[in-house]
Amino acid sequence: MAPVAESRAPLLLGGVAALSLVYILGNIAYRLWFHPLAKYPAPFLNRITQLPAIISVLTGRLPMYTKTLHDKYGPIVRLSPNELSFNTVDAWEDIYGHRLGRPNMAKDPIHVGAVDPVPGVSTISMSDNETHARQRRALSHGFSQQALWGQEEIVQLYITKLLDNIKSFAEQGKSFNIVDWYNFMTFDVIGDLSFGESFGCLERGDFHFWITLIFKAVQAGALETATRRFAAAGSPIQKYLMRWIPNEMRKQRKDHLSYSREKVLKRLSDTKSDRKDFIYYILRQSKRVDLSQDEIIVNGALFIVAGSETTAMTLSAMTNFLIAHPEKFDKLKKEIRGSFKSEGEITVEKATTMQYLNGCIEETLRLLPPAPIGFLRSIPEGGDTIAGEYLPAGTTVSVSSWCSQHNPANFRNPDDFVPERWFDPAYASDHKLASRPFSLGPRGCIGKNLAYMEMRVAFCRLFWLYDITTADGAPDWNTEGQMKNMKAYSTWVKPELNVRVTPVKR
Repeated sequence: MAPVAESRAPLLLGGVAALSLVYILGNIAYRLWFHPLAKYPAPFLNRITQLPAIISVLTGRLPMYTKTLHDKYGPIVRLSPNELSFNTVDAWEDIYGHRLGRPNMAKDPIHVGAVDPVPGVSTISMSDNETHARQRRALSHGFSQQALWGQEEIVQLYITKLLDNIKSFAEQGKSFNIVDWYNFMTFDVIGDLSFGESFGCLERGDFHFWITLIFKAVQAGALETATRRFAAAGSPIQKYLMRWIPNEMRKQRKDHLSYSREKVLKRLSDTKSDRKDFIYYILRQSKRVDLSQDEIIVNGALFIVAGSETTAMTLSAMTNFLIAHPEKFDKLKKEIRGSFKSEGEITVEKATTMQYLNGCIEETLRLLPPAPIGFLRSIPEGGDTIAGEYLPAGTTVSVSSWCSQHNPANFRNPDDFVPERWFDPAYASDHKLASRPFSLGPRGCIGKNLAYMEMRVAFCRLFWLYDITTADGAPDWNTEGQMKNMKAYSTWVKPELNVRVTPVKR
């Protein structure tokens, strides 16, 4: 019998191979010609596999790669077999806006949050619609303009510490990487507002170990996203692929959550504190909208990432754009220095009204959105219509801010730094609502008021005191080739921006 069995083995193997080949070819044929998304344009590989998207995620070039597809194929492109990318105003509203009479879009399973999940608990950015609404009610008071303006003294304190360090560089005539110092300030501010104590970065002139860990944790999240593009989230294959992510990177995501837990518990134990930080407002809302201790912890971890890195990116990018466009810089300095007789007059309320400053900030957010990726959503049961296109349930959809905000159909000269487009009637034809750097709708960024507050006051005080020039030409900030020297995961990996500062002579 053994020889007979042995003789059948090659036949069985051949049969399995043949069936596998038939399955693969059949799947390719289905995706090319019979899939519901088959009519949408895309390169051949994108129509049959996730591989191009996976490579772009891993190399930190997904937003820029997606834009090349839109440039070639138009406002709707098939990024992968079951995924469409859009770059129009109506798509923003249809996917992310308040959907009256229709359920809000759920996060697509491919999407990985900035914080490692806790069993049974999720952050405001990753929760289901019902949980998200409850958490947002509890958290939104601390992020309201009124509450944040009440914290102006704290924000001003860390801006003062930033300027004290910059003064030292000016007195020594030394160049320095201003990106790091912006990061030091934003991390110290968010640490104080989230946990009641800063990271001490500005005092040490160096990153806290936790912050270095966060940078790596964000990249680990991108690797996990790639595994979810290869296989369904939670499937045996996806879980197996997760084992290939370096243990150190996976540990950093867990450590970030662990450190956040320690800080939150310490702040919660201080029951006598009357500091009006975020936890103060959460506790004040507890009788009406209660958050569990774990929910406060995971959202505290989220605030550290979302409330620091994105603001530091915009501060850095705008500084670069202004240095590269001296005529724009002169207009801004004239506005700031003509609006205040002394540095002490600079307040968030006054800074909020400054037209050219706000134009510069909005234009920077358009040109280099702090989160340039498309936030993935899944079409709900029963299907839905996006930008006039009916799509079946389960389709993955998104609008990348990078693609929408660099779309020539939305903005004239979309790659140019033009602050005037935000207030000059000459740019009335620009589709301003195509620029959504903080997203929109029920899941729009809860922290944007804090970001605007920090940026407005920091720029007013910095440029009232100093003139700034490049120390090396900022080669890695060159915008040619779609920021070819930069990488973007959920946020940008910022290159150095070395500058020199000189005090303004009055």
